Amino acid sequence: MLNSFFFGGKRQGSFKLFRLLLHLPNFVKLTWRLFVDERVPIYRKAILILAELLAFAFAVAYFVNPLDLDFLPILGKFDDLLVGAFVILVPGAWLFIKLCPEHIVREHVDRISRKE
Repeated sequence: MLNSFFFGGKRQGSFKLFRLLLHLPNFVKLTWRLFVDERVPIYRKAILILAELLAFAFAVAYFVNPLDLDFLPILGKFDDLLVGAFVILVPGAWLFIKLCPEHIVREHVDRISRKE
């Protein structure tokens, strides 16, 4: 199940967001495991660091002048969480994972699936 999420599955489109939410804890674990893995080149890790620094700058700018969606019934309650998770953190981690060597990513995905 986790393998199909990271390496492409049969379902596309609107299910991607749901699958991302469902696998968010594993996504974070995978990102961390790849970051501390010595086999992943340092310049690939630098991409994650730069993305997170950019995310931090965006977060500071957002809190100084927030884009509030309070006029929307449901989304207005979760706009800060959505901005933090999906606009700031996830794209940088996703790019980092996609640029890591595939055999290393597969190894970590398998370990996470087996709960090692």
